[in-house]
Amino acid sequence: MGATQVRNPRQIVFTLDHDIQNTSDANLKKYQQIKTFAEKHSIDHFPPGRGIGHQIMVEEGYAWPGTMCVASDSHSNHYGGIGCLGSPLVRTDAASIWATSRTWWQIPPVARVNFTGTLPPGVTAKDIAVALNIFFKSDVLNHAIEFTGSEETMASLPVDSRYNLNSKLVWKIKTNFSAD
Repeated sequence: MGATQVRNPRQIVFTLDHDIQNTSDANLKKYQQIKTFAEKHSIDHFPPGRGIGHQIMVEEGYAWPGTMCVASDSHSNHYGGIGCLGSPLVRTDAASIWATSRTWWQIPPVARVNFTGTLPPGVTAKDIAVALNIFFKSDVLNHAIEFTGSEETMASLPVDSRYNLNSKLVWKIKTNFSAD
């Protein structure tokens, strides 16, 4: 690629949450290199031990309703729980975005899941996700999933439940989001 600069450091956030228990010299050196790179390019950086990357993105206000957030994290569709279009991408695509501030997306087909009623006592968003994972397998491959329902239904699924639902799906989907 030949890039030597990050085009827009405000678009990038580093969250280190994998392999943090590994205190080998090689791993600590890698983490230090990432920190040095972030500091050199004025990129927001959250060190190992700070938390789970996709949680940090929401808690710190990088992902919010009505926006799009991409990450080299398979849990990026998690952002759908707060109404943010979230999608994973591979690291080479991320590097290209760092260098150019541009990318393109092929708009995937949308599968709508329309919830009705409210959850019975004792039933959780995880239960919904387990059921959806059983009933829909390849039907939704490479789709965007939209979770909708009546105002009463969606009000009965608080944000933490939507967040949980979006993180528990095992489909190979492009993204998902909850709509009010």
